[in-house]
Amino acid sequence: MLFRIRGISYDITAEGIASIAKGVSPDVPNGMNKYCVALEGGRYPIKQLISLATGLPRVGFTAQDAHRILTKLDFEIQEYSVSKVSESRPKYGDEESLSFPITIEQDEDDVWVASCPSLQGCHSQGVTRPEAVANIREAIRGYLASMKSHGETLPDQKWALVEVSL
Repeated sequence: MLFRIRGISYDITAEGIASIAKGVSPDVPNGMNKYCVALEGGRYPIKQLISLATGLPRVGFTAQDAHRILTKLDFEIQEYSVSKVSESRPKYGDEESLSFPITIEQDEDDVWVASCPSLQGCHSQGVTRPEAVANIREAIRGYLASMKSHGETLPDQKWALVEVSL
């Protein structure tokens, strides 16, 4: 079946994905993956399967792209079990300044892609690097506003900024 991802067509089949998955171990859940597909006794993150099927880096498409494709191929999408976050995690205040690390890279089409690893699925892009940074800042604000409105706690920060002198 043909699927378009970022303007490029890919011929992806359920059999092809199942075949590719047989030779690869599923990624270990790291908090960045929300959805998976159970294949051959393993639970594969949905973006891992589409990356394997297309050769695209995972930043080259969204989880929504992966979800759409796998659903149309009749895979059962499952949510990773989410453990309850300890109530000792801080809640959002009305006026807080929070810092989140981002990754930013230029893709093969010269589009700048920005992601916030601490916030699962929080990605944006821009034609210029400053535009991508401004867009990811807005995406983070929206992500946190949604979490706040649902009474969710702050995510654990698993990243650190390290300064090195040369």
